[in-house]
Amino acid sequence: MRRLGLALAALAALTVGAVVGCFSERTTAPVAEGECRFPVGEGIPGSTIVVIQDFTFQPAEVRVRAGERVTWVNCDTDSHTSTADAGAWNSPLMAPGDAFTQGYDTPGDFSYHCEPHPFMTGRVVVE
Repeated sequence: MRRLGLALAALAALTVGAVVGCFSERTTAPVAEGECRFPVGEGIPGSTIVVIQDFTFQPAEVRVRAGERVTWVNCDTDSHTSTADAGAWNSPLMAPGDAFTQGYDTPGDFSYHCEPHPFMTGRVVVE
């Protein structure tokens, strides 16, 4: 019985790795309350991560180079969006566990917010 438990734990770890490795524009990964499967620092290759948690964007400001991407990962218990103030992008409503990626081809300064919670704000600076 113990071997079965270890085998299931190993399979779960491989599944999480596969989700990260096959990341696309929008990803759904189940998140238990208080758990985030994409903590800052682990990242998704080629993308700067912004974690949505406790009704905040963490970090609130990111700097990337032209040609790079930013991925928002909803680790909160409510649904959120990443919506550019000037209309450059608008993510779908992300349920807990969802992620959204936006690419940036040209330099600029982009303020954004969450549609359902406009007090949630952030900024992407593309150099």
